[in-house]
Amino acid sequence: MLFNLLIGSILLGAVHAAIPNHWLPVALIGRSEGWTMRETLGVAALSGFFHTLSTVILGVLIGAIGVELSAQLEDQTRWIASLILIFMGLVYFAVHNPHSAHEHVPKGLSGRSKRAIIGTLALAMLLSPCLEIETFFFTAGTLGWSAVVTLSIAYTAVTILCMVGLTALSFRGLAKVQWHWLEHHEKQITGGILIALGILNFFIEL
Repeated sequence: MLFNLLIGSILLGAVHAAIPNHWLPVALIGRSEGWTMRETLGVAALSGFFHTLSTVILGVLIGAIGVELSAQLEDQTRWIASLILIFMGLVYFAVHNPHSAHEHVPKGLSGRSKRAIIGTLALAMLLSPCLEIETFFFTAGTLGWSAVVTLSIAYTAVTILCMVGLTALSFRGLAKVQWHWLEHHEKQITGGILIALGILNFFIEL
């Protein structure tokens, strides 16, 4: 089950991190403010860290519920976790809004000091955790704290690497792909990943 969760968290983390509002503003601000590539990527990594920090903190709290549930319902935790994943996947399909957009990064940063810009970006990311991944933390909790820690590390690494990598491509003007379609279909992609993982988790224990 842990292997399934890791694959799902990597996919979900990559999809979420690829949303333009997670990395494109950092690249644009870096270029407009005359930052070096190293400085811009450092800010992207810092923003990614704070984004995952709030996500992991919330995930650990939710994972604790899974740990407690596992201790009380040891024989039933596998199918309960699978049903929760499938249910949340269906919920994301239901709440899908093709016209919605993520607003992680505040506007109006141009002309401010570098410290103010970095602080604002970090705070914005800290206050916008990735709620989609939290179901994974609950499921990981049913496997024990080692699974929660492993999931936290994997999700953090994937998210930061994706944000830094896409920021680098955008900063160099190489990101020609239109990533905005992810904003319109993220809920559907998330729902599909959750449902697929729930089904896989129910029938195949890895």
